[in-house]
Amino acid sequence: MLVLFGRTPRSIITAFLVSRVTGAKPTLREAGRQFYFDETVDADAADYDAQYRQFRDRFGGLDFLEDEKLYEIVEDEVFWASRYDSPDRFNLIFTVLGQIEREGTRGYLAQGSPESKEMKDRIRRVVGEFRRARGAIAFQEDERNKALVGRASFEHDIADLVLRHFAKKRPGRSIAVIGEEDVHILYNNEVLIDSRRRFPEKLSRKDSGRYWTLLTDVKHLETRRDPKYSAEPLPKNYWKWVGEGVQEESPQPRVTLEDFGA
Repeated sequence: MLVLFGRTPRSIITAFLVSRVTGAKPTLREAGRQFYFDETVDADAADYDAQYRQFRDRFGGLDFLEDEKLYEIVEDEVFWASRYDSPDRFNLIFTVLGQIEREGTRGYLAQGSPESKEMKDRIRRVVGEFRRARGAIAFQEDERNKALVGRASFEHDIADLVLRHFAKKRPGRSIAVIGEEDVHILYNNEVLIDSRRRFPEKLSRKDSGRYWTLLTDVKHLETRRDPKYSAEPLPKNYWKWVGEGVQEESPQPRVTLEDFGA
């Protein structure tokens, strides 16, 4: 049995609960991927409250699901760790959640295991790249097409965060970031991806207007959506992570060991 989850912290945490209650294997839900021989349950369709009641009855609960402040810090950590570009990113998150189940969030904050240290290091790397991107990307103004065009390549999955960060600073503009092979575009709040060779990189190109006009066609737009960033609703705290208040590269958690008492 498989429990399918999305990329949001809530979906990942729910998948952990379902996997513990049912014994199902957590598996990332991906566009176009079919499971013909395995029974599946979707974490986002599961009754969260019912799943947690079953989990609490059997295993005693999770401290961060009983405390709003703790949930906020764990949600932040899961969000940034899930953006680290590595095949084992979700396995590491589920391993750390299992350790939190056994030892409490205090153990994670104290960095008491190699896995918790690795997860915190990954978070620092992702947050650091996002902070550098916010300060380093220079944009050209494409006034005719109401767009800003910049150049950057990202090591981790932060393209949507970067696009929406700059879109908030320049409302009414589409944002395009040209990478080594692909171009990520925020158009009408849709995250799109296209090949660099198709994108009118030089603003003086005569066909640049046609490129942006084609994006108004629904069918054409559908073929350009990036499934990595467009497959599900934005997490509740997404705009907090996009905004200027993102945690520092060497973050001090809002919840510390002192909050737990002796």
